[in-house]
Amino acid sequence: MKEASEIFPDGSRTEPWLHNVPFDEDDIIEAIDEIPTTAAAGPDRFPALLLKNCKHSLSKPLFQIWRRSLDLGEIPQLLKTANVIPIHKGKSQGIPANYRPVALTSHLIKLFEKVIRKYIVSFMEENELFNPGQHGFRLGRSCLSQLIAHYDHITQLLEKGQNVDVIYLDFAKAFDKVDFLITMKKLHDMGISGKLGRWIHSFLTNRTQTVVVNGVKSHPASVNSGVPQGSVLGPLLFLVLIGDIDREVTSAFVSSFADDTRAAKGIRTQDDTKALQTDLGSIYKWAEENNMMFNFQKFECLRYGGNTELKATTKYTTMNGDNITVMDHAKDLGVTMSSSGTFRQHISNVTNTAYQLSGWVLRTFRTRHRIPMLTLWKSLILSKLDYCSQLWSPTQTGDIQSLEQVQRSFVRRISGIDHLNYWQQLKTLSLYSLERRRDRYMIIYVWRILEEQMPNFANPDRGGIQANLHIRRGRSCRVPSVSSQVPSSVQKLRYSSFAIRGPRLFNTLPTELRNKSDCTVDTFKRSLDKYLRTVPDEPQIPGYTAMRRAESNSLIHMTRFSTAQQAPMLEELHESTAAGGGHPWSPWD
Repeated sequence: MKEASEIFPDGSRTEPWLHNVPFDEDDIIEAIDEIPTTAAAGPDRFPALLLKNCKHSLSKPLFQIWRRSLDLGEIPQLLKTANVIPIHKGKSQGIPANYRPVALTSHLIKLFEKVIRKYIVSFMEENELFNPGQHGFRLGRSCLSQLIAHYDHITQLLEKGQNVDVIYLDFAKAFDKVDFLITMKKLHDMGISGKLGRWIHSFLTNRTQTVVVNGVKSHPASVNSGVPQGSVLGPLLFLVLIGDIDREVTSAFVSSFADDTRAAKGIRTQDDTKALQTDLGSIYKWAEENNMMFNFQKFECLRYGGNTELKATTKYTTMNGDNITVMDHAKDLGVTMSSSGTFRQHISNVTNTAYQLSGWVLRTFRTRHRIPMLTLWKSLILSKLDYCSQLWSPTQTGDIQSLEQVQRSFVRRISGIDHLNYWQQLKTLSLYSLERRRDRYMIIYVWRILEEQMPNFANPDRGGIQANLHIRRGRSCRVPSVSSQVPSSVQKLRYSSFAIRGPRLFNTLPTELRNKSDCTVDTFKRSLDKYLRTVPDEPQIPGYTAMRRAESNSLIHMTRFSTAQQAPMLEELHESTAAGGGHPWSPWD
């Protein structure tokens, strides 16, 4: 391993350069506040509770300690040691692979890692050093943002009449294979050097870890590769290493969430499949150069589009020459993606999981009282039905009803409301229907994109969420058009996608709500909920067809029934805005 001064020399640079961190005691206090009170102590046994209760008294000595550590580029060895606690995942307890290692490191170094990370992230964001296709471990980005961007790109290519081939790559123990020297060289090339670089060198090198089982410790073992488990900087350093994975990719679009990486391309001819195979070869080459390994047996391929002849006559291979398995469905960040472009298989999986959890709750708990039943429903089951629903929210009546039946079958077991119909039960329990919940989540996500709290899911040349400005009608979203020249199946995919349904739902809101800006998301949610209480929530389920007033229970169709009730709510919304709940957006701002 090279010395720190060789990798991170002093000296001026013409490009952006981060060589020091001008932190202060307030940064230390802020970092302490972020540490959970119940977080387990590391090898030094320094408790988080003591840090938090004495943060003002400890901030000055901790500042002085870490200021000197950064200036010297040295870290005490005790703070570079981790206790690894193996957590049994299931099956045989005699097989090490059936355990998940949880590494506990000192809170004293974690708080300074938080300080360092804040400055490095700010530097990288300002200078656009992150890979734009990377959504993991980044503020405002999530599994949802990655999936929406990926799916929107697919549906747009399908609308252009192309097939789309997606290759799901799988790294073998990605975080454990990170090469220290390569990562530090990339940091230097980005402009992170000097004192900060030498401190990171000390942070990564000469680390040890000890396995602790039933209070008994193993002998310390050296850690020669991999980002430090249990650390704050570890995930960021991994993003630095993997950031140039698409450096030599010429035609495919590569996107990642941490190490979950996929390469995809629009396909018209066999030459396009050859181009994608060439790009895969570039990624394989990158892995070799960066000492990373792929698990080729777990590679999967999804092939979208209607050109079945092209699918039958082409294939993709791994670096070893083995064919990549073509699948009808693939699990992508917890969502089942299907080669048909629909989410019917995912909806079926979610419904089955929710029914299984509901059955377990009803068998395990004898009570049928309202509060415990609703608590169990919201904490254990509802999250499964909501996860990434902005992406896969169905428009087909059968799918909507199958999901709604899960909630209906559960709430009807609550005592004291069996004499009410489902619509009345929802109102009595202050619950939204599942369809209304999905609409609400879509609206909130659109608003957050407009407020730049979340990344827009497409480049300007490919659309995304765009606002139109009008002095009288206020802020509204442009609803993308869909080509009438493509097959009806593709048209349905586009009309059902977040890129179109999200703006349509947002545009159903009253002007005062659409214009609400410069406030927290919680403030917007409260205002949105006030409005939603004026819109009838009448989910369409079997047996309620005769009571239907609109084509669906979506806000797109139900808002016209709330007109007579909107005035009091809008007056209240205006008063809350004037009182400091965020001022409405104005075309003149």
